[in-house]
Formats: sequence, structure tokens, C-alpha cells
Amino acid sequence: MELVLENGDIAVEMGETDKRSGTPLNDSFALFMSDMDSLQNTIIAKQQEIIQKGLSEEELREAWQDFQTNTIMPEFNRVMSENFDRNKDNAVGAWAIANWNLEPAQFDSVLNLAGETLKANPLIKMMIQQQEILKKTAEGAMFTDFTIEQPDGSKVSLSDYVGKGKYVLVDFWASWCGPCRAEIPNIKELYDKYHSKGLDILGVAVWDKVEDTQKAIKELGIVWPQIINAQQIPTELYGIQGIPHIILFAPDGTIVARDLREEAMKEKVAEVMKK
Repeated sequence: MELVLENGDIAVEMGETDKRSGTPLNDSFALFMSDMDSLQNTIIAKQQEIIQKGLSEEELREAWQDFQTNTIMPEFNRVMSENFDRNKDNAVGAWAIANWNLEPAQFDSVLNLAGETLKANPLIKMMIQQQEILKKTAEGAMFTDFTIEQPDGSKVSLSDYVGKGKYVLVDFWASWCGPCRAEIPNIKELYDKYHSKGLDILGVAVWDKVEDTQKAIKELGIVWPQIINAQQIPTELYGIQGIPHIILFAPDGTIVARDLREEAMKEKVAEVMKK
């Protein structure tokens, strides 16, 4: 369980619902956790309600999406906002910001309301750096280049593929990543459909062993070019915290869209290839 370390006698009760109290910040954190528990209970109850309706798979998906959009997200944002408002200059407020999933513009707006103690929190300082990276690599920004030495000693750059007059779909992936492997058939579908029409696809293997990447390329039947052994270099440059992370670049090298997956990826590629 999470605690705020501060001077005073902190009381901890471990059980089905962990409790912490006894100091000002832990009392505030306990209130925060209570709000989050209430939201979680609402979600569980609604899930059971939806399932018991005997809906079709499509109806279930629509009902859940509607609940997420119109109930979960507004309530989640309310809980985060209220708890941040009560803790604008302490560690609890920092925890709220860190778990809020804010877009860069929203992050800036919230941070402008925070006190100096919160801004100096190591977690927030790290997030500020991350947000600056995301701004530099947001939709509409020019690509950030990187160069990786390959196992044969040659050096390959992103600029060898991007900014050369074609749309380029770049898949940041790893052999050990289940969702990455699951996305390959979708990428292959796009390659088969659009490569002859001018779409280039590039894989960039990150956080992986060279031999494992090479084995996966053969196993998965990947035929598009790969930059392997990239490790953390591109993920740090582009602020990528999870994979697969797929970015679509325009012919001039600007970023069209980030974090594309499945149907959203197919729709975006179809949209730009019609132009």
C-alpha cells in the first residue's frame, strides 16, 4: 500500500481495504483512496449490470464504450480534480497529477495552479521533462532523427526512411511483447494493401535482444525493413513508455498520428492514402 512519509505517528490498517491515517498528508491520501475505491465499485457494479442484460457482443461493446465516455471518464476527472484542488502543494497532489493521464495542454494548465513544493517533487519534475518530449514529437511536429548501429556494423537512421516523399508507418516493438506480436497481422494487412501504392512501413525493435528480434522477424514473416537493437534511444526521444507504439509520418517527415493501434491505425492509413 502507498503511504506518505512525514513526521508524526502514521497508523496503518491492512485488510481487504487498506487504510492509512494519523498525519495530515496521509489523512488526505486516505480520502483520495476512498474516492477512488468508490469509483471502482461503481465500475464493477455497472459491468455486472451490462453483462446481465444478455446483450449481443456488439451491443455490449457499445454499452461499455458509452459508460466509459459518459460516466467513467467524467467521474475520474472529477475525483482527480477535487483531490488535486485539496492538495495543490504537496505529495498527494503530485500523486494525483501523475495518475491523471493529462494531455500536454491539460498538464500545463494544472501545473500552473500548483505550488512550488509540488513542482519540485521528483516525480513531477520527471513528468515535466516527459511532457516537453511529447510536445516536440506531437502530431504536426517534424520527426526527430536517430541513428542505430546494426549487428553487421552498419549504421541506419530514421531519416533513411522518413521524410523521403512517402507516408511511413513506423512500428516500435519488441519480440517479447505479446501486443506487439498481435499487431503484426494488422500491419501486414496494410503492407499488402498499400505498399505498392506508396506506403512504406518500418519496424524499430526496442528494449530487446538482437537474436530474439531476428528470430521473431522470421517467425512472424515480417518483410518490411527493420532497425534492430535500438533499445531505449528512440523511446526516450519520442517519450514512448509502452509498446507497441506506432507512428504515422507524412511524406515531408511531420508526424500525422501517434500511438495507432488496430482499427484506428487502419482507418488513419486508409484516410491518408486516399489523398
